[in-house]
Amino acid sequence: MTTQTETGTETGLSETTLNLVALGAAIGANAERAFKAHQARLEALGVSKDDMIQAVNMALRVKGDPHQMMLALAESTLTDGSGCCGGACACEEEGKEKGDCGDDCGCH
Repeated sequence: MTTQTETGTETGLSETTLNLVALGAAIGANAERAFKAHQARLEALGVSKDDMIQAVNMALRVKGDPHQMMLALAESTLTDGSGCCGGACACEEEGKEKGDCGDDCGCH
C-alpha cells in the first residue's frame, strides 16, 4: 500500500505504521504534544491501545540503552564494584528501601 504523507511524498508504509513510528519517536524525543497528536491519530484509525503500548515499549527499550550504558560506565569508574551509582538496588525493585534486603549493594 502506498501512502501520501503530509509533505506530499509517497511511501510504502501505511498511515498506521507511520503514526506508530511517530509515536515511538515522540517518546524518544520527550515530545508530549507529538505523542498526544499521534495517539489521537492512531485512535481515529482504530489502532488498539495494546498496539500503541507495543510501540511505546519498543521506543523505551531503545531510549533506555544509552542510559544503561552510561550508568554502567559511571558504576565501573566511580565505585569499587560494591556500590550503586544511581541505579536501583534489588531491594528497591521489590518496593523496599535501599539496603533493606541485605544484598550488600552499598546503597544505604
